[in-house]
Amino acid sequence: MHGLTRKARTVLRRDRRKKQVGELNLVPMIDILVVLVFFLLVNSTGVSILGIDLPDANKTSKPDPNRLPLVVTVRSDGLVLTEGATELGRYGSASEGYDYKALSDRLLIVKNLRKDENNITLLVEPATTHDTLVQTMDAVRITPTDGGRTLQALFPNIALGDAPSLATTPAMTPRVQP
Repeated sequence: MHGLTRKARTVLRRDRRKKQVGELNLVPMIDILVVLVFFLLVNSTGVSILGIDLPDANKTSKPDPNRLPLVVTVRSDGLVLTEGATELGRYGSASEGYDYKALSDRLLIVKNLRKDENNITLLVEPATTHDTLVQTMDAVRITPTDGGRTLQALFPNIALGDAPSLATTPAMTPRVQP
């Protein structure tokens, strides 16, 4: 640098300063993330997932003794639709693929007979996948009609439970399907 003029040395110093990489200040980014997480936690309390209404623990209701409950049991050997102790049908299996269309068609027939009914119970084995649960819920909640142009509500109020083991399941009486 000794052979350079003062102006050349100033230019070289300025170029060296421009080439130095500045460090990234993470403090403002962390502040924004903390505020964002707090905002999401506060506002997520009113979000309902999949439209499921969980029952109030303090509320007790007595079921209608004349109304037989509709239950879909999701097992690896198939979907089983029952009304009370009467089996209405079996639809596919996990290995072959569940027949959600046939289940929806059968529930459409049941819905036409029980127009004011909106409740159904899904009993699920512990090994059931999330995707199977969601597809089953969709099949019992709505079904396409008019060649797929419209959707008809079937049983939108879904209760979830654990499927009983096969050893404790009472014998079902098959019913002739209309």
